[in-house]
Amino acid sequence: MITKSIFVQPHPSHVFAPEKSSVYSERNQHFIQCLKALESLMDIDAYVLDYENEKILYATKGSSLFSGNHLEDIKREGYLYFEKFMHERDVEMLAPCNAKVFEYFYSLPLHKRLKFNGYFTHDMRIRDKRGKMILINQKITILDLTNDGVIRLGLCVLSYPTAEKPGNAYLKLNDNSVVWQYMPSTDKFVEVKTQRLTSKAMTILKLASNGKTETEMAEILGISLPTVKYHKKKIFARIGVKNTAEAIQWMNNQKKMVRR
Repeated sequence: MITKSIFVQPHPSHVFAPEKSSVYSERNQHFIQCLKALESLMDIDAYVLDYENEKILYATKGSSLFSGNHLEDIKREGYLYFEKFMHERDVEMLAPCNAKVFEYFYSLPLHKRLKFNGYFTHDMRIRDKRGKMILINQKITILDLTNDGVIRLGLCVLSYPTAEKPGNAYLKLNDNSVVWQYMPSTDKFVEVKTQRLTSKAMTILKLASNGKTETEMAEILGISLPTVKYHKKKIFARIGVKNTAEAIQWMNNQKKMVRR
């Protein structure tokens, strides 16, 4: 029986120093009121994750998070609600990815953490009100930090998926337009930049995405088969993937994520 969530695992640096609870209580109410104001203006599927108390602080009335449950029941279950809310395979798949996001954030110096501007996005399967699993996208951004640069609250927004399968995880930095894609096979985030690959390398990926074999690529490009294999090996090493399928996914997704 699950007693502790594997989906939301705190980083060793994710420690809260004793501070006046009244200060946080007032701030919590401020953020809740802001989200309620947005609710009155538009349909928004969102919730606030309270990392300090390991619970869901608030969810909009139309949120997929409810799935027929009451907010107080969701609050009571805390992080464990994710094990009930999400597909179990997606929990297992995205848990190490979440851990890497925390690892990246807490590797930043304090002044960069306090000014952090970005979000983490991924596709996952959730259980709807009828008990059916549906694929959605979730974006998470920092809502509130302590003075020590520890993430206290996160704002999570649910919307249509960006791909046809769960996963598809990215870390987007808004201040410099850098995008990092998570590669499960290597358990690493890889920077997404078109200019990191040569035009020939991109051509090879495009041919691969069209189902061309290595022999066919060699004939089309007028190069030897060993040269094609060499280029593919260089591509995998440069973008941090292990196979052609992941390289094609990297190529397709970067077109959606990299700001032109």
